[in-house]
Amino acid sequence: MSKAIFPVFYAGNIAYYRGLMQSEVCFEICENFPKQTFRSRMLITGPNGSQLLAIPTVKTGLRRTMKDVKISYAEDWQKDHWKSLEASYRRSPYFEYYEHLFFPFYKEKKETLLEFNLELLDTILKILSLELPYSQSEKYSDYENDFRGHSFELKTEEIKQYTQVFNDRQEFAPNLSILDAIFNLGPQTTMLLK
Repeated sequence: MSKAIFPVFYAGNIAYYRGLMQSEVCFEICENFPKQTFRSRMLITGPNGSQLLAIPTVKTGLRRTMKDVKISYAEDWQKDHWKSLEASYRRSPYFEYYEHLFFPFYKEKKETLLEFNLELLDTILKILSLELPYSQSEKYSDYENDFRGHSFELKTEEIKQYTQVFNDRQEFAPNLSILDAIFNLGPQTTMLLK
C-alpha cells in the first residue's frame, strides 16, 4: 500500500472509503479549512431527493486549519441532522441495529469538527469490522498521492447498485454518504469498498 494524504470528511461516500481502504492513510489536519466541502457536509437521500446536511462552524474571520475549526451550536443542527437521518432511513433494514451507535453524535457536543469527524469515522470502521491504521499530518506538506482536492465521485456504473429506501420514486444515487449503504446493507457494505 502506498502512503496517501486524505481530507477528513463528515461520513464520506463510498468512493472516499474505497480510497481510504486502498492506502496507508495520513489525514490532513494542517490545511486551511476549505468551506463548502464534505469536510463539514454529508449527502443523504430523503423522501424529496438528495439532501445536504452541513455542520455549522464558528466563524472567526481568519483562516483556520482543519484542526482548529470549532463546531457552532448556535443552532440545533444536531437535532435537525438526526431528524433527517430518521426520516430518510428509519424504514431501512439496518437503521434500528445501528442507531444507538450514531445517535450520540447528534446529542453530545464535540468541540472541533476534526474530533467529530474522526470519532464518526472510527465508529463507521468498527461497524464494518474494518481496520484502518492512520496518522495525522504535523504540517502542511506535498504528498505524491494527494487526495486533499479530490471530489470522490462515482458514476452509477462504477458501483454495484443496492436497494435504497426511496427506490420506488427515485433513481439510484451513487454518491451518498456511507451511512446510506450501512443503513441499507449493514455488514454487506464492505462489498462496495472493493
